[in-house]
Formats: sequence, structure tokens, C-alpha cells
Amino acid sequence: MKQSFCGLVSISFREHSPDRIVRAVFDAGLNAVEWGGDVHVPHGNEEKAQEVKTLSGKLFLPEYGSYYRIGQSDPSLFDKVLASARILGTPMIRVWAGAQSSDRILNDDYQKAVSDARRICLLAPETNICLECHPQTLTDEYHTALAFLHDVGCNNLKMFWQPNQFRSHAYNMDALTALLPYLTSVHVFTWKREKRLPLYKGKAEWKEYLSLLKTAPRAYMLEFMHDDRLETLKETAETLMEWLH
Repeated sequence: MKQSFCGLVSISFREHSPDRIVRAVFDAGLNAVEWGGDVHVPHGNEEKAQEVKTLSGKLFLPEYGSYYRIGQSDPSLFDKVLASARILGTPMIRVWAGAQSSDRILNDDYQKAVSDARRICLLAPETNICLECHPQTLTDEYHTALAFLHDVGCNNLKMFWQPNQFRSHAYNMDALTALLPYLTSVHVFTWKREKRLPLYKGKAEWKEYLSLLKTAPRAYMLEFMHDDRLETLKETAETLMEWLH
């Protein structure tokens, strides 16, 4: 990635149309969108992907948010994901690292996930295949995420990162430091366990995260407003851009 982007993860507003989201993103002064593969750009719907690509105009589309689960989904689903991503022109595809927590998965299931991750990385050598630190996946803990990256052994297998709202700030700093060489995108929000807060409430923590993250270009993508209102996007975007600039 040659430059940083500030944008929105479209699933933050599933109930709104792509057209409404694009207008809100421009109005907020952002320059990028991650289109979700469930509602806004469904996997394999090439006509919709082209429509949204055109609608996005000058916005950057750094990532496509798929719901492919490594080792769990029908393998043919990734063909549809890849087709949509290529029409959008995104250099990154988000996938999920299975559907089991890292401390519960059986070895056979783990090896199946490793094999599938390697398969999809080889299918899309020009694209970064990106995992997230989601609960109930193989990457729910940063040590296991590092082990999985190593076991797959593909240079285009990367990581997205977001603070874990159920962990301490010290843990999040350790995780960020460890995963930094693999990080391409950051999903930005301020949550305390299940409670969503306005982004500015996390200033102290994000100041420390950004001191590490700003060493290289990355995508900074706002995900879920604290009140689920599209009208809040502008003030949240202003907070993020103030921190970055």
C-alpha cells in the first residue's frame, strides 16, 4: 500500500443503500469504502459489483469485506468472492479464520484451515487475503494468529487489526506490536466490552496505537458508529482525521 486511506466499513450501515453511503462518505471528508459482501456487494453478483464500483466514483476501494470462512465455507464461494473483488478493483479481501476459537479447534480442522488458506492465497496471488482478530476464530488471540500465518506460509496472507474490547489496553498494545509486520488495515472504533462509545472517548488508547501504526501506510476504516446513525459519521470522521494529521 503506497498511501494511507481514511474510510468507512459499509456494513456499519447495512440498512442504507450504496448511493446514500457514498454521499455520506464524501460529505464526511473520507476517501475510501470497504464494501460488504453480504448486502451492498453480494458475493458473485457481478452486475451489482460493477454498479457499486461506478457509484463509488473517485473513492478508493482498498478492501472487500467477504464472509468466506476458511476451512468452513463451500470452497466455490471464494470464486464468487474473488470475482466481485476483481470488479471492484480492491487489493485486499477480508476473510474469516474459520468458525472455532483457537483454544478449541481440533487438529484435523486446523490443518484443513491451513490448507484452505493456502489454496485461496494461491488463487489470488495479486491480492492480499486478510484475516481479522474476531472472537470464535483461529485469530482470536495474537499468538495463534502468528502461528497460523506461519503455518500457511503465503506472503499475501495478511491481517486486519482492531482493538479487542474485551481485553486490556496492555494486551492490545502487545497484539498490535506483534502483528504489525502483517497489518494492512485497521478498523477504528471505541468500545468497552458491549458498550459502544463516541470515538473521541478512546483518544488516549488510540494515540498509543497510532504511534505504532503510522510507521507505514495503512487503511483506517471506521466501523459502527456508537449510535448507529449515519448522521454521526461526519463528526466521527473528523475525530479520526484529527488524530492522523
